Amino acid sequence: METKELYREILNEHNLNPSHKKELADATASLDGVNPSCGDNITLNLKVDENGVITDGSFTGSGCAVSQASCDMMLDLVIGKTREEACHLYTYPSPRD
Repeated sequence: METKELYREILNEHNLNPSHKKELADATASLDGVNPSCGDNITLNLKVDENGVITDGSFTGSGCAVSQASCDMMLDLVIGKTREEACHLYTYPSPRD
């Protein structure tokens, strides 16, 4: 299977059957994100325990297949990690690190 085909298959699966697209009533943190250029509108909800560990997460909203699948895959990565570990996933180390 080609890499592009595998990428499309994974993206499509997360878009059609997202495991984290649901309400999370007891979220301890929520963030709304809107992309005015394309209309994507997503609310990210996280449940963070007293030790700073993300114990659960969800998202709601609408958008293109890429935004929906990306949010679902991101939650797969951050649940179970500390806030610092999760933040490290999206930051680039400076040349001094």
